[in-house]
Amino acid sequence: MVNLRQIEAFRAVIEHKTVTRAAQTLHVSQPAVSRLIADLEYHVGFALFKRVKGRLVPTPEARALYEDVERAFVGLNKITETAREIREFRTGRLFISCMPALALSMLPGMVHDFSARHPGITISLQAHSSQRVLEWVGTQQCDLGFIGMHIDDPSVTILPLATGYLRLMMLPSHPLARKRVVDIQDLEDQPFVSLGQQQDVRPIIDQAFQAAGVKRRMRIETQLSGVACELVKAGAGVSLIDPVAASFYCEQGLVSKPFLPAIEFHYSAVLPAYRPPARLAMEFLEGIQRQIGQVIDAQDAPSHNINE
Repeated sequence: MVNLRQIEAFRAVIEHKTVTRAAQTLHVSQPAVSRLIADLEYHVGFALFKRVKGRLVPTPEARALYEDVERAFVGLNKITETAREIREFRTGRLFISCMPALALSMLPGMVHDFSARHPGITISLQAHSSQRVLEWVGTQQCDLGFIGMHIDDPSVTILPLATGYLRLMMLPSHPLARKRVVDIQDLEDQPFVSLGQQQDVRPIIDQAFQAAGVKRRMRIETQLSGVACELVKAGAGVSLIDPVAASFYCEQGLVSKPFLPAIEFHYSAVLPAYRPPARLAMEFLEGIQRQIGQVIDAQDAPSHNINE
């Protein structure tokens, strides 16, 4: 049976014209190249070279065979180059599905930086509810997801990223902006922009107000923390949102205050359970875990809010 080493020897002799140079290219002895050519001639059933005035001259059959050999080696070189591009993150696709609070705050900048480091990578960023993110990752429609909840689901692998606390957002001119920490009692009869019922943290917020016996004036409800902050900027009231989105909107002119009783918010990454994680996904995951931790740590620092 013809083997790859015989084909390599045949190709080297065709290209370098002599057994000596072919042997040097293959890092073997001249007799070894001669044996490989002889074995190949035996298997194919015809002569490949004739010696004319001390030189090896390919037969017409050898030239016809070389055309196919060269096409095969071009294909092998392409496979090798593709493997190198994948290894070095110079080609590939990364599909990310993410809760809107991250997709509208932290992730765009991180996706841009990741793309700049790996310009050959195509990235898809989709914003969905945490439940929909779980569905997309569980059915392997994306490589990596980010959610704001704790949950057990056999179709996915959940990796906790960080835990922070909800922040109360308001305009700098709001009376509560002078307080270092806002207590739930301070929101008695205050205009309140509420996250929608489909948000996992909404029942926890409602329970806290019910337990404290505090009535809010909930005139407006929205599913997205970004929309809630835009409403706060428009003067519609105050709102409780996750800490990463809060940090982003502090840069947009709002004030973020600690709120008591403290209400936890959990950030988690989601990976498909039944396949190894993509290397691209794991590199991106390391970056966002580090970034979320830095944001939450900064909010715990006394200098986070200039009005506190």
